[in-house]
Amino acid sequence: MKTRAAKGRCARLFLAVAFALLFSGCASTPDRAWFMPRVTPRASDKTPRADYNRIVFDHACKLTGIYFYDETFGGRNWPALQAKYRPKAGAAKNNEELYSALNEMLKELGSSHATAIAPEIVRVQKKMRTDAVSLLGYISVRLPGLDTPVVYEVTPDSPASEAGVKRGWLQVGVLLRDNADVPAHEGEVVRQQFLDENNTLRTVTFTLRAVRGLGSRNFAEMRPDGVLWLRFDRFSGDSAAWVREQLKTHADSARGVVLDLRLNGGGEVGACRRVLGEFFTKPVKAGVFLDRRSKASAVEASVSRRGAHYTGPLAVLVARMSGSGAEVFSAAIQDNKRGVIVGSTSTGRTAGAVLMSVDFSLPGGGKLQLPLSNYKTAAGALLEGRGVLADINAPLPTVESLRAGEDPALECAVRTILGK
Repeated sequence: MKTRAAKGRCARLFLAVAFALLFSGCASTPDRAWFMPRVTPRASDKTPRADYNRIVFDHACKLTGIYFYDETFGGRNWPALQAKYRPKAGAAKNNEELYSALNEMLKELGSSHATAIAPEIVRVQKKMRTDAVSLLGYISVRLPGLDTPVVYEVTPDSPASEAGVKRGWLQVGVLLRDNADVPAHEGEVVRQQFLDENNTLRTVTFTLRAVRGLGSRNFAEMRPDGVLWLRFDRFSGDSAAWVREQLKTHADSARGVVLDLRLNGGGEVGACRRVLGEFFTKPVKAGVFLDRRSKASAVEASVSRRGAHYTGPLAVLVARMSGSGAEVFSAAIQDNKRGVIVGSTSTGRTAGAVLMSVDFSLPGGGKLQLPLSNYKTAAGALLEGRGVLADINAPLPTVESLRAGEDPALECAVRTILGK
């Protein structure tokens, strides 16, 4: 989760899904804040490549050794891991290869919130003022029984939407680039093949452009059946205020609320507490964060006198991409028996990516996201690597339902609220 207590948050990009989630770091957008150590070694484009690689790698290793939330490093030998990846990082010809080596090393720690982000990506994130940035503008997922990813969502006013890509199209093969040896960049022309709604093979040409991706949508609809559907993809001050406004506006007329967190990867701790508080009339425990020395920091719902204080029927809709803050929220609702968790996932669980993390500046303009604390629910469960188990399993989307614009999981959540 992201905290304001700290003062001043990869692999080769060759699949369209990688571009769709580009700059997010992992499938569930991580929760983090900037942390600025007193001394960060200097490196720039003018630094000789070998020296640059050594400076960035050594500093990333030093920070990980000091701040990583698990003193056992997931049971791995941390000095041995550094020695294993140092030659590969040192031989990197560019930032893409360097940061690929760093992320391979961090992946071995088994943490969902440990990732190194290259300077080129950081610059685009800062330009867009969000970590959730895509160069293509669509999300593809893998569904059971399919050998190829299917387009799950297309961002409006993105390269994908402008090229005519639609939900339910099947992605065929890898993204085609004229020069795969250089990092992807805005203005680059790429091609991707799809099977469209008629199962006709299409080759679609995109001109890469940074657009807001995961974490950028708020959507509200008062359905004809009287159920209020609220979707937001990130816990932030703006989304917390938006949820309160929607609940206050529709509280008297809504027969129930579906809170859709299927693409919510987390956000700010304070915002998560605020949204949680809108569904209670008094503060409730939501668990604790535990640092590497087991020091606990309590998390409670933040109930405001100006809040919505909504006490009607509630269903929280989650999926495998629901991570971090979305999992803290869902666990608190579940533990306090405030609502029903409806899961649209083959495992019945959310992402299992629930750590408090911060961003460290790296030499040369990159950044290192590191988890500092683990999370334990009010019921005493550790969710990292496990996730929240849904109370009710909803149907997964299918190619047919996506192409028809249907949402079987949402309908399942609505039926749960209405008792049908």
